[in-house]
Amino acid sequence: MKRYVVLGSLSLLLGGCSVISELSAFTKCEFRFHSVQEPVICGVDVSQKRSLSDFSFLEGQAMASQILNKSFPFDITINVEVRNPGTTLAAVNSIQWIAFLDELQVAQGTVEHRVEVPPSGGLNMIPVRIHTDLIDYLEGDNPRAMLNFALNMINASDQGSQVTMKIKPSIMIGSRSVQYPDYFVITKDFKSGN
Repeated sequence: MKRYVVLGSLSLLLGGCSVISELSAFTKCEFRFHSVQEPVICGVDVSQKRSLSDFSFLEGQAMASQILNKSFPFDITINVEVRNPGTTLAAVNSIQWIAFLDELQVAQGTVEHRVEVPPSGGLNMIPVRIHTDLIDYLEGDNPRAMLNFALNMINASDQGSQVTMKIKPSIMIGSRSVQYPDYFVITKDFKSGN
């Protein structure tokens, strides 16, 4: 019986070493914003909008109605590209993220699935779906930042916006989730016409 306990403990330890090696490789990866998809403001898909005149009367009315009802929902998928320059597989079980717009925190969440990045320059794309209600920011101290970002999404602003994401990976060792102690930070400037 003792032998099985020792073998089980050894197996768990070796598995833990493998997982730690994958996390270690992940911390050496390079992260960058790749693209944005499906930007939706107040229920209106703005991915094909290039100016304010591209909005129909009904879309404008729907957005105005949302604002009058104290709501300004915003959804977008940010694709984060991860490149592994190392020689071993990089992997994590989940990733906590915090999104900032011009240094103002607007959303947070977790990517709840395992992410693996092959070695030797391998790539993986992590889609991060952000859902937030911007009305609190439009009414607060930073309405210009929020409106400017929305206008940048439709190429209708003359000022850039900066989106920052902080990500913190986690691994499972046995049945316990262990977080990396620090956040990785990725920043992208958005400007109309880019």
